[in-house]
Amino acid sequence: MDFTFVPLTIDDAREIKNWDYDGEFDALFMTPYFTSFEKDRVLIGPGGCEGFVALVNNLVSGLFEFTLCDEEMVIGLALAPGLVGKGFGADFVNQGIQFGLEHYGTKVDVIKLEVDHTNIAAIRVYEKAGFKRIKQTGVEIEMRRKVQHQ
Repeated sequence: MDFTFVPLTIDDAREIKNWDYDGEFDALFMTPYFTSFEKDRVLIGPGGCEGFVALVNNLVSGLFEFTLCDEEMVIGLALAPGLVGKGFGADFVNQGIQFGLEHYGTKVDVIKLEVDHTNIAAIRVYEKAGFKRIKQTGVEIEMRRKVQHQ
């Protein structure tokens, strides 16, 4: 499946806020987007990240967030509930990372993310996409993947 990444809009944020993962996980943390939009009419996500939606056939199919920190790119991501468990996860992760590297024109060495230790399916997807577990702090597992520069 091919994803097209475009900047998040307030309407996209409202749609994503309503995604329901059948009680497995809490709702996505979209509050910072709404707060920044109300204050300054710009969309700034958790921790100051920049958000993008992944479109498939013009439908919002995922969320990808990027924060650049020195030689690292920190990502946050979520696949739409209707696509979870269908085998699209690793492609979504890899395409989102590739988009971020190209969009920011950056030569970071490491991609980093955090995932809840109970989200076994996501951890498997991240490992399939080349991430390694680094450490666990409380309920969060930090995972990293080195960037192969060409």
